[in-house]
Amino acid sequence: MTKYYPLKGVKVIALEQYISGPYCSMWLADAGAEVIKIERPDTGEPRRNYMPVIKDEDGNEAYGGFISYNRNKQSLVLDVKTEEGKKIYKELIKVADIVIENMKPGTVEKLGIDYEVLKEINPKLIYAAISGFGRDKDNPGVYSDRPAFDPVIQAMGGIMHLIGEAHNPPMWGFYGLADLYTGTVTVNQILLALFMRERTGEGQFIDSSMYDNMVSLNERAIMLYSFTGEVAMRGKENFQAPAGVYRTADDGYVALIVANDMIWKRFCVAINREDLIDNPKTKTGTARAANKDFLNPLVENWIIGRTRDEIVSIFNNQGVPVGPIQTSEDLINCPQLKTRNMLIDVKDPVAGNLVLARTPLSLSKAESVPTNSAPRLGEHTEKILRDVLKYDDEKISDLYKNKVIQSQKTFTTTK
Repeated sequence: MTKYYPLKGVKVIALEQYISGPYCSMWLADAGAEVIKIERPDTGEPRRNYMPVIKDEDGNEAYGGFISYNRNKQSLVLDVKTEEGKKIYKELIKVADIVIENMKPGTVEKLGIDYEVLKEINPKLIYAAISGFGRDKDNPGVYSDRPAFDPVIQAMGGIMHLIGEAHNPPMWGFYGLADLYTGTVTVNQILLALFMRERTGEGQFIDSSMYDNMVSLNERAIMLYSFTGEVAMRGKENFQAPAGVYRTADDGYVALIVANDMIWKRFCVAINREDLIDNPKTKTGTARAANKDFLNPLVENWIIGRTRDEIVSIFNNQGVPVGPIQTSEDLINCPQLKTRNMLIDVKDPVAGNLVLARTPLSLSKAESVPTNSAPRLGEHTEKILRDVLKYDDEKISDLYKNKVIQSQKTFTTTK
């Protein structure tokens, strides 16, 4: 059986920055799409200077904040503020399938390269606009002009309210959650639009709002309030017990959950408390949730007397869902992840050998895309102009002179 890349032949123009747009386009690149990343002159996109950084002996720099979300892409440095730059951008649109764009609200409209303009050039174009609060021209919402970054969206989406301990302030507990989830949701919408285009022959506009996406992720808290009028609180599980994070004897932590009555029976056997199986206070899920004050100290006292690995072993042997709280070092050395090939080796020309998390694509009839590190700034400028737009040396030379384009050779050090 011949295998192939799922998105082979799909061309993506990525006018992107920071995390949500780049993470979205990286998913597509890892599935075999040709992703052309449009970057501003001189500096490229902002995350090219996001820590951590590695310098080689020649002074070249590689930034982890950029490498994380930009593998398998091509970099084209193009000044879309110039008329000539806009013309080149529109020529690329003619041959593109998808645009991913997450610039500041109003930017592409001011430049005259928004969807309303581009769809006239390419009616089959799928245009994914990522923003903080929405870009639908007919239904943008009252917050649509606000600037937004990940912590703002997590806060407004109610996620921070749920992270941390009950007696402590809300926390920004997961860097990039709103960005990463939005990127993933946008991938789903793009694939739906591609499927629709196969039927209709038409492209469309995708309005991916980070705020909308966070609220959808927070559906359980909304459901709770709708049903009971109760506001969900951090550090509190309303419906299940035992459930949560517990400290162990060796200062580690485990997470466990008893999700149903069958697991409860196994749990009781594991801790040698079969007497609790039919105890009226703990026999059913409803009873356990209502009697957390009775149950939680019992569980905590049993766990604190044993090491993390001991607890994981005991519960796994009895079929009780449990997991250790793992660090990034634990993940790098995890045999499960190694077996599943979730950790990929990437060779960067400046940073050297790196280990990154693979995009979790596992299709039985798809070939895996070889992993290339994130591109140097302008690394593919000339290649794209020659191969995609068929520009000759003279035309490319003029573009350099007019400062419309830059390539890797423009810079004294590698960016």
